[in-house]
Amino acid sequence: MEHYLKQEIYDLVKKDGEIFDFIQKGSLDGIWYWDLENPDNEWMSEKFWTELGYNPDEMPHKASAWQGIINQEDFKLAVEKINSILSDVTQPPYDQIIRYKHKNGSTVYIRCRGLVIRDKKGKPIRMLGAHNNITSAINYRIEKEISQKLSSLNKMLSNKNAELEQFSYITSHDLQEPLNTIISFSNLLEIEQDKLGEVGQKSIEVIKTSANRMKEFIISLLEYSRIGSDKEKTQVDVVQLIENLKTDLSDIIEKSQATINYIGKPLKITAFETDLKILFQNLIINGIKYIDEKTLPIITIDFEEESDQFKFSVTDNGIGIPEDQFEKIFEVFQRLHSRDKYSGTGIGLAYCKKVVELHNGEIWLDSVEGKGSTFYFTLSK
Repeated sequence: MEHYLKQEIYDLVKKDGEIFDFIQKGSLDGIWYWDLENPDNEWMSEKFWTELGYNPDEMPHKASAWQGIINQEDFKLAVEKINSILSDVTQPPYDQIIRYKHKNGSTVYIRCRGLVIRDKKGKPIRMLGAHNNITSAINYRIEKEISQKLSSLNKMLSNKNAELEQFSYITSHDLQEPLNTIISFSNLLEIEQDKLGEVGQKSIEVIKTSANRMKEFIISLLEYSRIGSDKEKTQVDVVQLIENLKTDLSDIIEKSQATINYIGKPLKITAFETDLKILFQNLIINGIKYIDEKTLPIITIDFEEESDQFKFSVTDNGIGIPEDQFEKIFEVFQRLHSRDKYSGTGIGLAYCKKVVELHNGEIWLDSVEGKGSTFYFTLSK
């Protein structure tokens, strides 16, 4: 397209206004016109307004009508472009995609193009252009880009899952095998420890303790990596799950003389059952483990049903946790106490956090040192 229209064409358009109607009805695009000598004199075809959900008869041919619904960033760019074109005859025709707000609140993408009409001296006196709705094309492109990105993300996740499975295999086989060998030979040497002397006996004890601790770490990491390995969520009876846990933990419960109470209503939720079970198990075991020697553990489990989630609480009467450690304890391998006093790998609460996040929930706690802790977590419905 040329950068200007011949004066003869402009005179014809000015003389016969029916030409505008003809162009408007015969074209798939809408038409717009701007009198630069009288800036308030502009005209937009009916199609511009109907594409935006408005009745053309109710919309005045004034800049204020469309400036109230145009994206302001696009408006600033349009002003810059048009000013540049008006001041420089060598500039290409105006062409810009502009976002407008539809009457229903949605975004409409309009491609707006225009030519400058100049007088014989080169002075810009009019602009005449076309606009068409390209929202469908833009939305298709956006959806395609999103689809491509999701496909790429899924591929990346698939690769990461494959790496994680490989890690799990190495952890469960290649790393544990030499440890089992070390432990087995330590046991054989222990049979002959009387012949090894005091230093030899102490060395065997250190080797066994370190090897068993390393094996415990490996098993904990393996369990952590398998969170979410259940392919599908299932209906889980929370009351039954806790009763099963009490059976599984019967030895530690009897030894500590602990009491486990579930005071909530009967409840069935959709969840990854294996992970949910270990979530409750870790919180119960912590409540039993971290307690004063003279105190009998009491663990109380409750829940509240909210509009879009279930909120659980697990309360113990243990030693409590300092407030400045509330965030730290959910990190992997973070310990607040020495292994000599309290055993464990320091991964239990990190496991709990990952399980809760897998169910689109949150986990936090209230605690008073010397009086106990309450762990809260939510699971989305």
